[in-house]
Amino acid sequence: MKRTIFWPIVVSLFSVLSCAASGPEAETAPVAPVAGAAAPSLWNFEPAAGAIRDASCADGGAPMRGLLPLDLTVTPLNARQTEVLSERIPTGAKLAGGWELTSTDPNFGGLSGLAVEDDGALLAVTDAGGWVKLALSAQAPSAAAIGYMRGPDGQLLSGKAENDAEGLAVRDGIAFVSFERDFRVSAFAIGTCGAGAKAVEIAALPGALEGKVIDPNEGPEALRLSGGGGLEFGFEAAPDGRSPLGQILAGGAADWTGQRASNPSGFALVAMDSAARPDGTSRDIFLYRAFDPVRGVRSVLTWGPGDDERIALSRPVMTDNFEGLAAQSLPDGNVRLWIVSDNNFSELQRTLIYAIDLNL
Repeated sequence: MKRTIFWPIVVSLFSVLSCAASGPEAETAPVAPVAGAAAPSLWNFEPAAGAIRDASCADGGAPMRGLLPLDLTVTPLNARQTEVLSERIPTGAKLAGGWELTSTDPNFGGLSGLAVEDDGALLAVTDAGGWVKLALSAQAPSAAAIGYMRGPDGQLLSGKAENDAEGLAVRDGIAFVSFERDFRVSAFAIGTCGAGAKAVEIAALPGALEGKVIDPNEGPEALRLSGGGGLEFGFEAAPDGRSPLGQILAGGAADWTGQRASNPSGFALVAMDSAARPDGTSRDIFLYRAFDPVRGVRSVLTWGPGDDERIALSRPVMTDNFEGLAAQSLPDGNVRLWIVSDNNFSELQRTLIYAIDLNL
């Protein structure tokens, strides 16, 4: 159903999204490493995984613990909406599906991070500290369960300063989550003990860039695990038009890499992932977002520097506040990109989930 957003609500949404956009959309380019930078000692998944599971699930394991069934209605895009969206998708990619998700449960919404679990299901985090698991049937969302994150003490996270979950990466049943407000990355062994998993603090993240304090609402929206097991994060803040990238170091520290994402003009980074290619290399995937009261929410999804390696989502495409991104390797060697929108728990916004297949 098409909804009209009135001006006062648009102004409110503008303040929530925190990234006004102006000017044309620029081409993106791969992120370039800083020449001559010494390689720091990096945190790595493999040596850390066992200790994370032990600490996160000290009370025992049960994969569905703390997760409750969630009423979910899945509505596919209609023929016209599918046609308009498909027209934006370049050669070498195709739309695998698009759906709007709704629920009578007021706790559903705010999906801000997305990952593909080992069994192929989708896991999302909400900016109210929630877990939402989405089962798939015939490659479409079909059922959901919800739970809430716990701190290191086993108590539920409370208040925006604690529970503003944004970025998500999952490997071998361990979910890594980046948080705004209190900039940090925590790990949860959700594959072992479900939503009963206690947070294991991985690292506090930088609160300033080049001597300037970062706004609490412009923090680590983007998080990913590299193929080699490193943890990398990206901030929404774009003081010079490009969002800064960082990495988790050994010993629980974190620092900027000196690299910047190649933001289209007026856009901010909200998610990133990487996709393995058949030749053993990987491709960086970035999702950017912009908003202004005239053009509304717009997104750019990129997997390379060319015009045929990007999708721009703006009116008249059915679009909303896309924040979550997950890359899934398919049996045929292609990659499926899932993106999901954060409706900010507002009846005037939508929770959309799109699947786009790439031949890399």
